[in-house]
Amino acid sequence: MRILLVFFIGFLSFFYFAEILNRITKVKHYSFFGALLALTGLFVGFFGQPTLGSGINVLAAFFLIGTGLGLITHHLLSQRFVFFQSSERQFALKHAGKLERLLEILPGSLTWLALTSPIWLSFTLPYAVAYLILIADVYWLLTALRIAVLILIGYKKMEWAKKQDWQTLLSEKFPNAQDKYYQLILVPTYKEALYILQPTLDAIINSKYPKDKLLIAVGFEERDNPQKIHETKEYLKKIEKKITGAFTTVHPYGLPGEVAGQGSNKNWMIRHIVPQLEKRGINIDDVFVTTLDADFVLSPQFLSGALYSYLSQPKTERDKRTFTGVFLYHNNYWQTPAPMRLMATGTSLWQMAEMVGSDKYMNYSSMSISLKALLDIGGWIPDKVNDDNGFYWKAYFHFNGNYKVIPHYLPISADAVQDTTLLKTFQNQYLQIKRWAYGVEHIPFIVRQYFTKEMDFWNKTDRVIFKIWGDLKWGFLAIFVTFGSLFIPLVNPDFRASVMSVNLPIVSSWILTITFFGLFATIYVHEKTAPKRPKNWGMFKRIWSYIQWLLIPLIIITISSLPAIDAQTSLMFGRKLEFRVTNKARLLEKT
Repeated sequence: MRILLVFFIGFLSFFYFAEILNRITKVKHYSFFGALLALTGLFVGFFGQPTLGSGINVLAAFFLIGTGLGLITHHLLSQRFVFFQSSERQFALKHAGKLERLLEILPGSLTWLALTSPIWLSFTLPYAVAYLILIADVYWLLTALRIAVLILIGYKKMEWAKKQDWQTLLSEKFPNAQDKYYQLILVPTYKEALYILQPTLDAIINSKYPKDKLLIAVGFEERDNPQKIHETKEYLKKIEKKITGAFTTVHPYGLPGEVAGQGSNKNWMIRHIVPQLEKRGINIDDVFVTTLDADFVLSPQFLSGALYSYLSQPKTERDKRTFTGVFLYHNNYWQTPAPMRLMATGTSLWQMAEMVGSDKYMNYSSMSISLKALLDIGGWIPDKVNDDNGFYWKAYFHFNGNYKVIPHYLPISADAVQDTTLLKTFQNQYLQIKRWAYGVEHIPFIVRQYFTKEMDFWNKTDRVIFKIWGDLKWGFLAIFVTFGSLFIPLVNPDFRASVMSVNLPIVSSWILTITFFGLFATIYVHEKTAPKRPKNWGMFKRIWSYIQWLLIPLIIITISSLPAIDAQTSLMFGRKLEFRVTNKARLLEKT
């Protein structure tokens, strides 16, 4: 453990020292000095024992190697080359395809390296593994407590936002806004029946925003059921007279450079709707766009609140921002099995916590943005499955780091995962999480932009590390803290006789038990926000709905971590994921 500690102390201290040196002196090519330090460390490690003594030479060696690698790493990230700029850039251009493939392999490799570390590290460094597990336990505890506090803050913000009359506030603070701005709502759909789409469309119609400024667009897929398309178009004809206009588009399948999915469908919608807006004499600068999944039901003040949030930003900044509400999976909440309810609640409240506590919150499922900015960015990445994550990074690099997602905390109600059978429901939930976790597919694009864009070094470095660490801990952390300590005595029997072997599971279990208390904030907010339990439920079903939280540890490992590992492993082995729509079935309504 001391070896790892001195290595990281050397690495981090000289990484930051390089930044100070770079700002004060503008020295270049300090990577050569880093290489010299690393080589000196190797020399000390092999030949320094007679002078420094046994053990000290090893610590000194790892410290020097860490310092050298810290300088080299900073030079690579800040200067975008290691030793020879021209030759390295030519090499990168020549082998761009292979480098991209390596970056696709990177997330899965890091995850499997972390997952298997209790096995291969225990052969030689069992105590280091034990300390790493304790550090991970403490990190898990602090994260859980942090999220608990942020959930409570987010809940208060949501309740405050729900009580405001945003349409009146919009009229008072921005008196010309409702006369100027059209609200264009994009609803891409594939396989969702009309009984799913109808509440979504009705909620838009029933918004408090003036009806003569509402525009609805429904984007179908060419492969979709013709009967469903016909029924939806007929329904749109009925409600079109209540608003300014309704548009429909049909996205062809198999266009070059596209992956069939929401991103490519929304690009197609915008491409064909903009000319129609211009024909109607609607100025592109006066259109505010909100994207919705087919099952998303807006709160009445949502559109007004989103536009208010947009106009409240400085004029120089507002078109470099997107705006989002709070996601609550309540449309069919009590119809779904307990594991799906827990995943739905966990996802929505975790998103709420991230909105409150992070300035790096990324686009998720729905967003509001000016049409001008959307066209400026160039829409969504068309050849990727994970369109929301991809849009964030495309916009972030497009605006050279001056891009954020601003929450306004007004709720959207969506569907929890529910299919026609229990087995299909579990399968759909697993595949939905896998698709979300497949955001690792953007790592090559992110790294390429990182090394080619002239941007603030710490801004982009902070976000890229946040992204890589987020993907890594999604896959390995829960499994690592739960099972990691079991492997050490199995791999290294000598470890069993140590005091650490006895204390590790005890201390670890106490830390994880305390962590569980952070769940009470989730339970509290859940009881405040979830729909009322059905009156026809029996006593056993009602009691189970209160103690369902005992399943949380199992859910985190199975339905959350395993799909993330699967997604990263699939990308690592080149098995590209196709966009798969999560089947939606509100069983009670349908029957």
